[in-house]
Amino acid sequence: MLLDILYGVTLILIMVIASGATVGIFEKLAHDIRTNRLMLASVLVGFSTSLPELFVGVAAALRGQPQIALGDIVGANLANLSWIIGGAALVFGSVPVIGDYLRKELWVTMGIAMFPFILISDGKLSRFDGLVLVLLYFIYVNNLVRNGNSPLKHLKLSGRKPVVHRLKTRMEPLVETIKLVVGLGVLGVCAWMLINVVIRISSSWGVSPFWVGLVILATGTTLPELVLTIVASEKREISLILGNVLGSVVVNSTLILGIISLISPIVYVESLQRGISGLFLLIVLGLFWLFTKTKHKLDRWEGAVLVGVYAMFVGIQLMLA
Repeated sequence: MLLDILYGVTLILIMVIASGATVGIFEKLAHDIRTNRLMLASVLVGFSTSLPELFVGVAAALRGQPQIALGDIVGANLANLSWIIGGAALVFGSVPVIGDYLRKELWVTMGIAMFPFILISDGKLSRFDGLVLVLLYFIYVNNLVRNGNSPLKHLKLSGRKPVVHRLKTRMEPLVETIKLVVGLGVLGVCAWMLINVVIRISSSWGVSPFWVGLVILATGTTLPELVLTIVASEKREISLILGNVLGSVVVNSTLILGIISLISPIVYVESLQRGISGLFLLIVLGLFWLFTKTKHKLDRWEGAVLVGVYAMFVGIQLMLA
């Protein structure tokens, strides 16, 4: 069992490294693609920290274990909105809230994060539900671009000046493409092997695959968000923290969960665990809004409360396992 856990941790770390490298390569290629840069940037920002959830979800769906993917998505959203952003406030003193996050983005994120729970209220996320979630994601991105709220300014893509002769030889784009394919391949293989580990742990511990994804797997797949949050906090790039966290929640709840449902509809009958997960997600969103609505920042003690709420959630899930 210990070997399975160590093996799973190793696979997750490899996926985190591969996802960072893959997004970097894709950025380079994106400079030479004639397309809508704002739309492309919005997609890149969302995917930059959500690639592990995407590949784990697709691998789980292809293996006929979409409950693992559902648990990972719900757990990742909870982690992002509680101990990751709360931990940033706890470590660095406070996280200021700037821009329109309280007026618009937070409410949009809250609605989108809870929408899958409405769809699954009948115990199933069908392929039609998955299609609705994917369409909702593209509507969200299109709205960002049309209203000029695209997170382009937070992406490396925006900080580079146009370079006419960026690709000096014809072989360079081919090499970058090969690197991209290799990176995606590493992610796919690691995700497939990670699902095997999750299935073994679920069987050995006698718990549901959803629970393993919710409590254990989500902790690993949110590492990119944690790393970016720490780096952004140290550099005081506060808007990047909130944009990253809220953007990841939206991508997880719509596009990734929608793709998973299209591949393999999710049948979920454990209403108690589902209800508790939805309740805690609503509590975390409500607390974040309550803490920041007047003074427009998240203080250290408030970050500690969010971290404590997540610890309480994990404790309840451990008792229900």
